[in-house]
Amino acid sequence: MAIIGIDLGTTNSLVCVYMDGYARLIPNAFGKTLTPSVISVAEDGSIYVGAIAKERLVTHPEATASSFKRYMGTGKVFTLSGREFTPQELSSFVLRQLKEDAERFLGEEITEAVISVPAYFNDNQRYATKEAGELAGLKVERLVNEPSAAALTASRLGEKEEGSFLVFDFGGGTLDVSVVDYFDNVIEIIAVNGDNHLGGNDFDEKIARYFCEIHQISYEELSSGKRASILQYAEQCKRELSVLKEVTYTFELDGEKKVTLDNVRLAKLGQDLFDRITLVITRALNDSDRTMEDIDEIILVGGSSKMPVVSFFLQTAFGKKPQIAASPDEIVAMGAGIYAGIKERKEEIRDLVLTDTCPFTLGVNVVNYVNTQNPIMSPVIERNSILPSFKRNFYTNAVTNQSKMLFKVYQGEGYYCKENLYLGEVEIDIEKKEEGENRIEVCFTYDINGILLVEVTDLEQNVKKQAVLTSSQSRLKEDELKKRVEELKAYKIAAPRDIRTNLVLARGERLFVQMLGERRQMVAKVMGKLHEAMGTQNDQKIINCVKEAEKVFDFLEGKDFRE
Repeated sequence: MAIIGIDLGTTNSLVCVYMDGYARLIPNAFGKTLTPSVISVAEDGSIYVGAIAKERLVTHPEATASSFKRYMGTGKVFTLSGREFTPQELSSFVLRQLKEDAERFLGEEITEAVISVPAYFNDNQRYATKEAGELAGLKVERLVNEPSAAALTASRLGEKEEGSFLVFDFGGGTLDVSVVDYFDNVIEIIAVNGDNHLGGNDFDEKIARYFCEIHQISYEELSSGKRASILQYAEQCKRELSVLKEVTYTFELDGEKKVTLDNVRLAKLGQDLFDRITLVITRALNDSDRTMEDIDEIILVGGSSKMPVVSFFLQTAFGKKPQIAASPDEIVAMGAGIYAGIKERKEEIRDLVLTDTCPFTLGVNVVNYVNTQNPIMSPVIERNSILPSFKRNFYTNAVTNQSKMLFKVYQGEGYYCKENLYLGEVEIDIEKKEEGENRIEVCFTYDINGILLVEVTDLEQNVKKQAVLTSSQSRLKEDELKKRVEELKAYKIAAPRDIRTNLVLARGERLFVQMLGERRQMVAKVMGKLHEAMGTQNDQKIINCVKEAEKVFDFLEGKDFRE
């Protein structure tokens, strides 16, 4: 039984399998490898996943959600068509769709997957990703960091020889930067840094806000449908600027309005975003004890890295021309597929070694003598330690006649414990002694699956307490998880039959909302013909009308640029 690799992205998701010596991307029902990470819920509870759901962002904004990956591991709840879903439940619908696509492609049941995550995902976010997999009916033992997966693909494709690389993974919603060494069939991640709320979607918003500014429209006061519409236009502007020097785009928002944009203007609009990118790269280089002169190449990964302003900025700021990876949208998914092949012990890649690092510091609380109510973080395993990692520290009692020591475990880089993510605690009884006389050893063992074993030992009494710790926030208990799995099964994902027709209908509804005048009349005319054809139940007539509608809609949207 095959194990699949999945790139669960903010904007798009992909699924891959390692077979016949290659990582093979699996197409969805539309024959595309990219499935938009968008969910829409119909009034009857039917679930639309992907392209159709993306069209419904404009026409059914209250029933549709996107970019929910940004909220993984939080308490946020999305209400769609009167039904409540967590980000991991919405993600589970995407994963279920990818699972079904893989089963259709391979002709067998799929029960296990390797899923890629941003390198800078914390414990809550990683657990939420695994939980999403379980809700989709997938066993997820292994998560792989996105830039690590990208490095794995680049090495297998033979694009890069031995050396040191900086992998710049810029997706729709997240940025990951990794410093990577590749040599003798070993891919070693030296340092990682990232920003889980920085991606191509932020440039879409910059363009949308620019449009509103020049036309004196309040972006904040736009309805959710109008905002989704203008963001969709902005995304298309951004895509066209990947191949054109200047774009003049017509937005139909309370009348016909135009905006002209070039990459120089886009670079100025995104200056604060580039400042954040600089900070992430600088931190990764500092943690790796490298300078840009030590880096052989900058490898661009992720769909948003195709933006010319990104390449130009990196070359200008760091003095090195970046190299865009082949198929930047797909390289992470292919790496996840290769990693799945390694897990399956495929002969041709069984000797390939991928080392990874701990993205955040792990530590315990110690007394803050200036303010005892605000304890300080004492690092045990520091960020970018190679995994698996084993570290120990020694601690003593803070006051005389202390009978217990409580070690609270945190994840993060903050000086004070309250600035970090609480994971759990271990308490141990100690002998009553003078201040500073007890000798307690704290050992952390952190493995490649993100499991932390904490051992606390009183060395004099030879008494040991241990616990496996993960954050309990926003997590379902095992019985709750099983119950929710069964509940989510009741939501039926739209079947692939007639899916092309449904996509054209959803697209037509969206264009009718967005357009005015003669163009709107063209949409109405095409939609009328399609509905008439559907009423005849003549398959060939329906197919012909679908093809005609696609041509008209492509013309109306000016889709003559290379994506």
